[in-house]
Amino acid sequence: MLGKYTLVKHFWMSCAHSVPGAGKCERIHGHNYKVTFCVEGTKLDENQMLIDFRYVKHALEKKYDHHLLNDFPEFDPERGGHAPSTEKVAEVFFRTIDELCQQKENQPILKWIEVQETDEAYARFEREVL
Repeated sequence: MLGKYTLVKHFWMSCAHSVPGAGKCERIHGHNYKVTFCVEGTKLDENQMLIDFRYVKHALEKKYDHHLLNDFPEFDPERGGHAPSTEKVAEVFFRTIDELCQQKENQPILKWIEVQETDEAYARFEREVL
């Protein structure tokens, strides 16, 4: 039987940031980000998974959880990065998960990620389909 698998996972992560030019958000403040991502594929790995979502969660948490995002080069304009707006956080997290997917033999495809900053606001970054 032919088919496609879809995995959607969310988890929470706490980070602080400052967004220059964003009014009161210029001051350092924190969020409990809700990170949701979607992976698709036609083949499962040796554990019968597209990707072990614990591995994805650990990779992001190990680097960013309970840290000031502005301290990382990818979020520091003076070191070639971009200010950590919710949109840029979503893009950077997407690229991190995408690299993990590319390393897997079954080659799952990361479709999109959402980073929810507050109850009222989130940003989505998704793969462009040509």
